[in-house]
Amino acid sequence: MPHSLCFILAQSAPNASTIFYWSLLLIFLTAIVTTIVTKWSRDKCLKRLHGYHVTLENNRGMVDWGRLKTLSSGIELTYDHPYIDTKGRKKTSYMLYQPEVEQQVLTIFRYHDELDEEGRSRRLQQVQTTFNPNLPRRFWRGVRNFVNTLRDAFNAAISAVVGQYQRMNPAASVLASSSGSVTQIGQTLLGKFANAYEPLLEQYIGQPVIVEVADPLNPNNKTIEYSGYLADYSQQFLAIFNVDHTTDRWIEFVLPDVQHGKPMAPLPPPPPLGAPPPVLPEPDQYENDVALRIDGPRFKLQNTCKNPMVVRRLERSGFEPLEIGVVLPPNGILSLPARDAHGGKLCIEIIHLLDVVAPRKYAVVRHAGELVERPGLANVLGLDQRPLNMKKIFQGQATAREEQDPRQ
Repeated sequence: MPHSLCFILAQSAPNASTIFYWSLLLIFLTAIVTTIVTKWSRDKCLKRLHGYHVTLENNRGMVDWGRLKTLSSGIELTYDHPYIDTKGRKKTSYMLYQPEVEQQVLTIFRYHDELDEEGRSRRLQQVQTTFNPNLPRRFWRGVRNFVNTLRDAFNAAISAVVGQYQRMNPAASVLASSSGSVTQIGQTLLGKFANAYEPLLEQYIGQPVIVEVADPLNPNNKTIEYSGYLADYSQQFLAIFNVDHTTDRWIEFVLPDVQHGKPMAPLPPPPPLGAPPPVLPEPDQYENDVALRIDGPRFKLQNTCKNPMVVRRLERSGFEPLEIGVVLPPNGILSLPARDAHGGKLCIEIIHLLDVVAPRKYAVVRHAGELVERPGLANVLGLDQRPLNMKKIFQGQATAREEQDPRQ
């Protein structure tokens, strides 16, 4: 009887050829799945702004604006209007590849009133689902947090399974020679599934916080603060949202009627720690916290107040008003062609709150608006996350909009 059992097991065991092909198929399938996941994966903070009109500020304070498209290999800003430079070249978008995004992007802003009707509706729905997640959403985030917490254990388990399979099937030479690749593939898939869980930040999801972002002119010594509700975070970015985007005041800025000036010297590199900020030339015009400098064929407008500005439109006699819709953060610089803007008037809105996404290389959550203590398993799984009182916030937003200047 024992000999018969051994004979049956020997007959049912896969031969070396079968193990070879199954191992090869496993490697190809896992590699294909990993490639697809990696290709379509996007940073979850950047993904929240995909398809919206945004303003992008680089680490030297210059701003560009347009509709944002986020991809795994970088981002693209599609301009509101095609731009034709002094050499007659038409430019319709601005692309930043992933290494440039990580090195150059300082902040990305989204302002509610600069979105179209569809964008406003989608944004309000996004804010509501972000700050009032239902039970399945909170449970799914908790599961991903749990996986991230035990990521090392899962990685060790994957390595142990691969090693055990090799010992039980010595004929699996393909798997034996590629065990490191298979383990790496499993770890990659696990990393895409897991959430970037940080207990210090997780407790303030949906709660008011203050984020410090490096000053573009003196990043080593000064910071700019933005307040809002912590919407999400990843390994690379922070997302701070505000439902109420109210107007503080309106100002008008008349541009000089010149089309060319003396070129300015380029900005020097960021100063070392403890050094003073770079000295900019005296502005050619200064009023209402806006400093204007003429740089060859361009106007350079700098926001010198502590609050963000929104340059809503350009009005010129004899021309239709040109809608701009760019957010100008503190110390941010807007470049306009003098040939198209000279003698015009800019309608500018001073605001307090807006949506901000900033890389963690330059930004950090520094202060909490409300103290939160959530120990225990419910904190890890996110089951006790308090939703915001959205009804109260939306009522406040409606009241604020009724008080806005009718000139917009």
